[in-house]
Amino acid sequence: MFSSFFTGCGIFDNSSEELLREVKAIEELSNKYANFYLSTDTYIEKVKEVAKFADEFNEAELIITYRPKLELFPDAINMVKRKNLALLTEEQLKEIRNTLKPVKTEIEVQISKVYDDGKNKYIFSKGKVVTTYKGHFYYDYYLRKYTFINEGNEWKIMDINTQLYGRNYKQVENVTYRNEPIEFLIKFNQ
Repeated sequence: MFSSFFTGCGIFDNSSEELLREVKAIEELSNKYANFYLSTDTYIEKVKEVAKFADEFNEAELIITYRPKLELFPDAINMVKRKNLALLTEEQLKEIRNTLKPVKTEIEVQISKVYDDGKNKYIFSKGKVVTTYKGHFYYDYYLRKYTFINEGNEWKIMDINTQLYGRNYKQVENVTYRNEPIEFLIKFNQ
């Protein structure tokens, strides 16, 4: 379906389609990581399986993400307080998920078309995270800019700039690239 969507539009070449697939896969894995379904090491390993990264890419950029509303659960806060989240075991992650079970988190992600400035390529993603707990809704928003460089005749991710906006939806509502509104073509929910 993914391939036929882009082929049918006739606006993407194969390399753009591949870059969009990489970004979508990273977004899906990032949301699993943010909700304690993947350890940091497993997350980074899986991301490297689905995307190509430039030699100088900083892996720390992958772990900048939103987190569920831990403040609603003091027990969950105590589980992660003063701990390096990268060192949590699968058992500890499962324990945190069980503590957070009463919460329902839905994520809507949008991914832009590929922008090309003649040197680099860029893809933007924005996410709306809706957490529901005891009839209350909590919102978090984020925006990411993926920068691709041509390295070894392949487009590779050089940079992922993530901005976390909390409840401030206006920051992701009207985003622009070169003073033009960004065109978001792909939308999916998790």
